[in-house]
Amino acid sequence: MRKLLVAVALLMLAGCSENSVWWKANNAWGTGTFPVSNPGQAALYIVREPAQPDAPPINITMGRQPVGSIVSPNYMRLDLAPKLYDLRAYGPQSNSELIITVAPGQTRFFLAQLTPNGGAELLELSQEQGRKLARKGERLYTPEIDASTDGS
Repeated sequence: MRKLLVAVALLMLAGCSENSVWWKANNAWGTGTFPVSNPGQAALYIVREPAQPDAPPINITMGRQPVGSIVSPNYMRLDLAPKLYDLRAYGPQSNSELIITVAPGQTRFFLAQLTPNGGAELLELSQEQGRKLARKGERLYTPEIDASTDGS
């Protein structure tokens, strides 16, 4: 009986280690896994590459609704209903607009970066590039997007 209890205890301890199958399956940043979109929605990631510590934040809006400010090397995740969206990235002197349509089940990545003329822009990235950059930073808080006031 003692051997059985010891064996069960060892199995439970092994199941709680970071190398366990459970940890890899439930850890979004585990090997080969990445959070995907919620059912019926699209996941939109806005990432920023590592930059100088004094680099200004890039403000993001969706329609007239502020989404947040992104600083490097962090990212934002927006869970969106499928439809058309008007995104804007604001630099210190100017902004740029990007109009996108998202579909249910999509996961898309956009790089927010400053431009030489003092503006900011959003560029679409491949899944591989986007995931790589997101893994380098931390997720920033973003408000719930109200589909009725997003300006589209």
